Amino acid sequence: MKGEAQSRKEGRGPRRSSTFSGVVGTSTGISRTTLKGTGEDDAEEEENSKMKDLTSEPSSLAIMQQMTHIMANIQAASYSEALRLPAFKTPPMKAQDFFDGTQPFKVRVFIQPCQLVFHNGKENFSEERDKVIYATSFLIGRDSEWIDPYLSDLTNQDPAYLINKWAFFKSQLFKLFENPNGVKKS
Repeated sequence: MKGEAQSRKEGRGPRRSSTFSGVVGTSTGISRTTLKGTGEDDAEEEENSKMKDLTSEPSSLAIMQQMTHIMANIQAASYSEALRLPAFKTPPMKAQDFFDGTQPFKVRVFIQPCQLVFHNGKENFSEERDKVIYATSFLIGRDSEWIDPYLSDLTNQDPAYLINKWAFFKSQLFKLFENPNGVKKS
């Protein structure tokens, strides 16, 4: 016991005996025999056993499982890399033409590019109010005069307020500036 405790302190641990099981033939038949050996023989046997395991077919299964795991990791990494790629962005659009209200047939020509900008920049124009403010920034001359009082009260959050609703703003623009007959004036 004292020797065993001393060897544990030194990091060697107790001397273990190993067990060998085998089959032995006898005159009366086959019987199982167990032989005991020292720990040194066991280490060599264990090493040989590991080498046999590495070269046997079950290790092929382990390799296939590792390869499957590695492939899954590669796929996951490539998927997460694809998520980090920037999304497609619409190229910048042509700058909006100014509208002064002197040519009534140009109301539609003014509105259409605004709607294209809104469609291509949905993240910037998610609010109706943003659409109206954008369009009003291109109104000049007499056309800008009718909108000035509304622009002075940008804090008004009433949904019926002209600045807060694109459809209402657009209808007012047509009502005020479109030629009702659709005829160009010279």
